[in-house]
Amino acid sequence: FRLFQENGDLITLFEKFQYLRTQESQLESLELAQHASIVMATLDEGIRSLDKVDYFIDYLHSVGKLHTKISGFKKENFWRIEEPFLAAVKETLGDRYTENMENIYKITIRFILETLTKGFELAEEDNEKDNVLPNSI
Repeated sequence: FRLFQENGDLITLFEKFQYLRTQESQLESLELAQHASIVMATLDEGIRSLDKVDYFIDYLHSVGKLHTKISGFKKENFWRIEEPFLAAVKETLGDRYTENMENIYKITIRFILETLTKGFELAEEDNEKDNVLPNSI
């Protein structure tokens, strides 16, 4: 929720959320809650799969690729989750959130976001190749 509260323009990219103009309507929306759960599950899966690098990369590339289908979505938008994610981790861990933990989570979220962004870029490149017409002979 914090992502959309701090980045109101992002909500307009998603057709089913465009009507959620107030913070109250966003907090009450089951659809937005479901999307937030999907985002957090994606980040969680990324963290849990760090020891399986090939799966990690394939998984996050596919998620990045899916976002090319959202009209107006830009790869830079992935980076907007960094601060809300770190704030959520800090809130969740409370006293256990040390400087060392902060550094670990910063490195982790940045690696995840770089991988998502790369998946988005690869999908854009593939889309550009598909849209190029072969030369007539």
